[in-house]
Amino acid sequence: MLNDIPYSTLKENRRSYEIMTLRDQYDNTFADIAKEYNISSLRVRALYNRIKNRQIYLYTRHIAVVLGHSSTSAMREEVNAAYECYQSFSYVCAYLEKQYQQILDEYRAGEPGLPLRLTESLPPLKRKLSKKTVSRIVEMRETEKATFAAIGRQISLTQEKVRHTYNMFYTQQILEYITARQREAKNTDERMAIWRRYFDTHLSPKKLYEMIRRGEEPPLPPQ
Repeated sequence: MLNDIPYSTLKENRRSYEIMTLRDQYDNTFADIAKEYNISSLRVRALYNRIKNRQIYLYTRHIAVVLGHSSTSAMREEVNAAYECYQSFSYVCAYLEKQYQQILDEYRAGEPGLPLRLTESLPPLKRKLSKKTVSRIVEMRETEKATFAAIGRQISLTQEKVRHTYNMFYTQQILEYITARQREAKNTDERMAIWRRYFDTHLSPKKLYEMIRRGEEPPLPPQ
């Protein structure tokens, strides 16, 4: 049998919980929160993602306990599908709070969940995007110069999912190019060097792909 874990354990790291509250309840930006705590925005984002991950774990485990599951495997599959769809820990939490509202309201025992504006605007769970949808995302981004947020609103996806899909469109083409290059390599070291040359870079997938199309090599990664 699974042992339940009290939701109150989420508050053990007080600063992270406060950061989550500022972000979720008051829609503060990471930059604003960083100024308040005198730390970098990257650090705030990392702390936020870590505690949201913990919140998802607590939600998943508690739901499995209430539903009488012997393990969290079924719930983990549902969470993985939600993350693949939304590409956002916040939206995964929103999905769980919407799907299991009564269970999680009771579990939090008065602590706030995500605002209704987020759960009510949650796009439907989509297991896989069609090639037509992916092509439309690329077209809207490049031909119509639409933002990721605007594209998401038009086709009922999160901004994060749109960005992820757009980047993966080019990443897949880069992988095909790299795979062909690696077939010509003489040994494992050469294959690894090719991989590092193209993926140990700060270039976006789109810019890297454009560089490949021009026949250019990306900068060598630091040794």
